[in-house]
Amino acid sequence: MNLRKYPSHTLALLLFCGSTCNNQYISQEEEGYYTQNDFQLSRIESFEKTISILESPDVISDFRKKLENRTKKWCITDTEEKPDELWNNFFKEEIEEKIIKKLQQNHSIDTNLLESYYDCLGKLFKAPTKENEKELTASMKKLQANTTLMQAFKTCIAEKYGNPKTIKLTKTILAYQECLYFIQNKPESNYMLHNKLNRLQRYLVKWKKDGHKTGQQLWQSIQEEKQINKVLHSAKLYKYEKNKNAIATSLRLLDQLANDLYSLSYEDLLSTLPHGISKLNGILWELEFKKIDDIKLLTSYLKPIGDFYSSMNINIYQY
Repeated sequence: MNLRKYPSHTLALLLFCGSTCNNQYISQEEEGYYTQNDFQLSRIESFEKTISILESPDVISDFRKKLENRTKKWCITDTEEKPDELWNNFFKEEIEEKIIKKLQQNHSIDTNLLESYYDCLGKLFKAPTKENEKELTASMKKLQANTTLMQAFKTCIAEKYGNPKTIKLTKTILAYQECLYFIQNKPESNYMLHNKLNRLQRYLVKWKKDGHKTGQQLWQSIQEEKQINKVLHSAKLYKYEKNKNAIATSLRLLDQLANDLYSLSYEDLLSTLPHGISKLNGILWELEFKKIDDIKLLTSYLKPIGDFYSSMNINIYQY
């Protein structure tokens, strides 16, 4: 650049604009860093696999053996719902209502082969015999041979269950997945979600029953505390509206969970909620030296929530 051709006031303006633009860029980069959601979900692959068919004779055989061996370990007190009962509930509410009927109505496809496959799978759940394994394998091969039906089936699954926002944590889904993952001998972090969510809700209910302020009330009180106002507003995470909104949403979801165990979606539980709570934990960490009762109480309130996520290998202490 030839600086001689610019008048001094124009040069000063150029330098100022360059500095301003650079500062704006740095500011945007900083905001992106401090407000990013580290718990983004693109899809729930494990859930799609729960719905999808067992795709080979070897997979079916392996599943039958696990079903035969681990059903006894699942039904240890005779009070547990049997795997075939959980499967039937899941099939009626999720597959029959949301997949098969949609294929029939929207795609005008004959679903007899798909229904036959699921009938055979239901028989295997009820009695994991080699005879039922053979029937399921034969049904699977017939279904796979119908490429039009299989393609429509996979498309339908992706549309319904590819988005974590649309998958609600219903009792039917959680109970079936808990049993299925146990049968498949998956890690505890997979099959214990229903149990852990139950415990978390009991904790939230007890907290309120013991006369404590809710998380939302404590956070509101802290923000109104004049003694820490200056420190709070200088906290890096607090100055961004995106973080304030994320925190408010997360605390609201916790109150929602306390009132209704089955009211959250997968995205609520595994993305939205930990995102806001991690930002709140970061702010509380900056305020830790302030001996304010509500700060101590909110920190205590959040600890079991952090433990809940840690048990699922999700770290919400990322500051």
